[in-house]
Order: sequence, then structure tokens, then C-alpha cells
Amino acid sequence: MGNTPSRTRTTSFAVACLGALFLTACSTTPAPQIGPDPSAAVADVDGASQPPSGHGLEGAEPSSVAPEALLPEPLPPKVVKPEPTPGDIDREIREALGSDPMGLIRAAEDRDSEFPLILNDRVESWINYFQNVIPERFGLYLERRGAYEPMIKRKLSEAGMPPEFLYLALIESGMNPYAYSRASAVGMWQFIASTGRAYDLEISFWLDERRDPEKATDAAIRYLSDLHRQFGSWYLAAAAYNGGPGRVRRGLRRVEGGTFWDLADAELLRRETRDYVPKIIAAAIIGRHPERYGFDQLVHQSPAEVETVTISEATSFDVIAEAASTDLETIRGLNPEFPQRVTPPSRAVTIRVPAGSASEFETRYAAIPPDERVTWTYHVVTRGQTLGEIASRYGVTVSDLRSANGNVNPRRLSIGRQLVIPNPARLASASPRSGGTSASAQRPATPQGPVTVVVRSGDSLWSIARKFSVSTRQIMEWNSLTTAVIRPGDRLEIKR
Repeated sequence: MGNTPSRTRTTSFAVACLGALFLTACSTTPAPQIGPDPSAAVADVDGASQPPSGHGLEGAEPSSVAPEALLPEPLPPKVVKPEPTPGDIDREIREALGSDPMGLIRAAEDRDSEFPLILNDRVESWINYFQNVIPERFGLYLERRGAYEPMIKRKLSEAGMPPEFLYLALIESGMNPYAYSRASAVGMWQFIASTGRAYDLEISFWLDERRDPEKATDAAIRYLSDLHRQFGSWYLAAAAYNGGPGRVRRGLRRVEGGTFWDLADAELLRRETRDYVPKIIAAAIIGRHPERYGFDQLVHQSPAEVETVTISEATSFDVIAEAASTDLETIRGLNPEFPQRVTPPSRAVTIRVPAGSASEFETRYAAIPPDERVTWTYHVVTRGQTLGEIASRYGVTVSDLRSANGNVNPRRLSIGRQLVIPNPARLASASPRSGGTSASAQRPATPQGPVTVVVRSGDSLWSIARKFSVSTRQIMEWNSLTTAVIRPGDRLEIKR
């Protein structure tokens, strides 16, 4: 794509190495006789390592060779050696140098790539940074990569884009769908709101599709494709993704026909953008062979195995988790695009649940009364309000309100504070006032220490966890439960 920098050390060094190899071979060849040597061959140097035009080897003929017309007999057939392959070049480099210190072998592998992994001073400095300054953090990014790499590379391939753009997401967010920057960019691909909406991502109180790995990847691919059509270079498209297309356009007006490296060398891009493409290249070089750079003990995450279900009304994630026989954190991790941990009201949405749980979910969810499908709401404190007044307004007790908000101090209730209000219908179903005898209504005999709870009809893991101010995951760990399904008569140990 014309992105190789004119002063890149790697190309010069590769040419020097290969030229030395050629001259060595020539020095051992016997002097030519009258007429061509049948064993001689015309070797064509691989395009990735050819000298500049006018200095090539092809077409050169020894001056001592007599013209064909003067020969007494027809010329014997010329033996042509096959064109050297990348493997041949790799072998010659290793034989000449004993290793690949300058990344020449990788350069040979990438000679036809639309996003070549060039090794120059800028790239080397970022390889060193990832390898020696932040190895723990970068190792975590590489581990997270496993959860999304198959999906992202499949979509890049379908769009005809270089697979190296996987590492743009890694550099942007560390492969974290929850990433949030100081510039209010959100998600794995770090979209600001205006760009996200321009590429059809919904961004609202209930839903932020910048956090949806698949939808955000689709939007990023469309955006990068538009930038590539505009600038004709994937390097410049990446630079525009980071610094904005306007800045790249202004740089190209100053250096007409320039490459990314030209604009970077002339400091026509911000420093962050000048570093951006080298960062992606450095990350991709390490990502190809992490063990070569000390990342040899990675525990790669695997893509989540999921099924999807449709929910047509507002439902809290803890209720979804209970119906899917899993925990709240699992549902959150599978559905990061719902920032409020509840599905939107009055509209149908698709929710991911663990593979194998969709059928059971449908049955259990249908059995939950509609007024118990949302377990909480928000309230913003205004001037003069007290906990007692707020609790009365929503039909809950002050104790329930404090419990849902980390035992908030009634005397330190600040204006603008956001309080979680538990659903009174859910509280009533688990309350002694309702006449029920559920285990979730039982309280420990002492403020601290373990307690054994006998599960009764109407109990759920969520309601028991809430009553004892613990998480469902804790109860599952304490009791070696593999699912959130509990039945009347089960005995659960609560450790406090």
C-alpha cells in the first residue's frame, strides 16, 4: 500500500544481507568460458528485497560471453533456478546471521500484506514498552484477546480487511467492552457518542451498543472501510481513526501523496497519532509469536458459549440470572451493552444466556409474576428529602432501603445521590408480613457467624442472598453449588 518508510533500517539491512549472500555465491563460481555455462542460472531477487530500479540483477550478462551468432553450435538450454521463497530467504538469513535480530524473517512474511508489520525504531520502542515496562498488563490484554479473536477476525475477513486490525481494538481498550476513556469514548473499539450514532449504534440510558462486542466490531469495520476509501491506505485509515480524518487531510495537503510515515516524520500528526500505528504493529508482532517476547505462560480466555432469548419487558439482571440458573456477574459479562443491569421497558431485546439454559430459562421466566421481574429502580435525592420520606414514597421500609444502599447513613444523605429502590412486590413475597414462611425471611440468630437456612417453597437463591446481605455467588461457593437452582428442603450454609 506504499506505507513503507523511506528510512526504514530493516529494508536496507535485508538488502545488505541478501547482497552479501549473492556476492559470496558469485565468488565461488568459476570464471565464464566462451559461451554460457549450462549450469549457470539467472536468479531473480524476491521483490521484497530487490535493489532500487536500475540496480537489479536480472538481465545482466558477462561481457566475456560471445554473441550467440558467433557460436559454432546451438546454445544448450538455460537452466533457471526457481524463484526464492520466503522459506529460502529465512534459511539464508539464519545461516548468515545465526538468528533474526532485526525481524527480517517477519518482514519477508509480510511483504504482500496490506498492513505490513514493519520493524523500525518507532515500532521497536513500543515492543520494548509492552515487553519490559507493562508486561503484566499487556499479557492480560493478550489473554482477553482469546475471547473475541475468532469473531473479530471472521468479520475482518468477510470485509476484506487486514486481520491486524484485531490489534487496533487491543490498543484502544485492552479488549475490554467496559472500557471508558477521559474523552468519553466507550467500549472495545472506543467510540465517542457522535461517531457511534453515525454508524447506527444505539446509545441511551437503557442501552449502549458501543459495549456490544459484535455490534461495535461491525461499526468499527464500516468506519475503517470508509476511511480507507478516503485515504487509500490502511495505515492512514488507522491514523484517522485515532486522530480524526480532518487532521490526516490537512497533513496530506502539506505532503501531497505522503504516507503515514511521511506525515509522522514531518510531525503533521499529533504525537498520540504518530505513535498509534507503531503501537498496532508492535502489538501484532508480539501477538503472532508471544512466546518469543516472554509471554509464554498466557491463559487465553475462550469465546463464551451462549444462547439467546427474547425479553419483551423490563427485567432485572438478577431475575434473568435466577431464571437461567446462573449468577448476576455471568449475565452482566454476556450482556455488557445494558448499563443499568435491567432490560428496557416496553420493547423486546435479545439477551445472551449460557449455552444449554435457554429452554429452562423460558419456563422459569414465564412463572415469574410480571410485577416481580424488576427488583429495583433508581431515585435521585433532592433537597429536603429523608430516607423515611423516600421509603414511604416507594412502599418499602427504611431498613430495606438502607440494606439496598450499603447501609447508607440517614444523616449523610447528600443531594444528587442515586439510591437503589428495591421492588416492594419482591420484598412482600419474602416478608413475614405476607404470612409466608420462606427461608428468605429467616434471619441469623446472631449478627455474625454462620447460619443454616432450610429452603422452603417460594425461596430463591437471590432472595436468600439479599436477606443475608451476601451474593448468590458466595452462597454457591459456600455450598459447592454448580447452578443457582435450589429446592424446598435444601439446607444452605450462610457464612457471615
